[in-house]
Amino acid sequence: MEHLANLAIFIGAYINWIILFLAVVTIGGFLWTYFKVKTLREKMDEDRKKSGGRKEYTEGGIKMDADVYTWEDNLVYMEKFNKVLLTYSVFEQFVPLFPLFGILGTVSGLIQQLSNPEQLRRALETSMSTTFLGLIAAIVLKIMDALLVSKAVDERAMYFDAFEQNYQMVKDKHSQEVEADRRG
Repeated sequence: MEHLANLAIFIGAYINWIILFLAVVTIGGFLWTYFKVKTLREKMDEDRKKSGGRKEYTEGGIKMDADVYTWEDNLVYMEKFNKVLLTYSVFEQFVPLFPLFGILGTVSGLIQQLSNPEQLRRALETSMSTTFLGLIAAIVLKIMDALLVSKAVDERAMYFDAFEQNYQMVKDKHSQEVEADRRG
């Protein structure tokens, strides 16, 4: 039991710093994701304006609409977005950890209490401060994710979903036209 109490004291001494560090890292990751998605969207919009009314063909001979810069460019942007999405999903998984760290601090404080009743005040302070800090971090980060980051990510994801559907429709139409030309 003494080893457990020593571990609890060690964890209790550093858990708030761990929570704060992880919160700063998560905020940084969310902001990085938001600005990457925003920059990607701006670049895509700029490229679309530059292409104007060009009619282009892919290597496979698929005619592209005038308002689309190139299918290949769009595929490159989709690949860049998917890389950003992978990073975002890592930071998104940090949010549920904060209440768990808070609970860990609470438990370590309670173990400290049981091992040394004279340190009751310090143990209760550890218990309550870590729970409070973990919950505050989780709430703030969840709100930030919901209102800012996931909104930007979801908007781009919907764009690329529509692009993939349109690309497949154009490809299917082209295949049908080629087949009709062969027959006729």
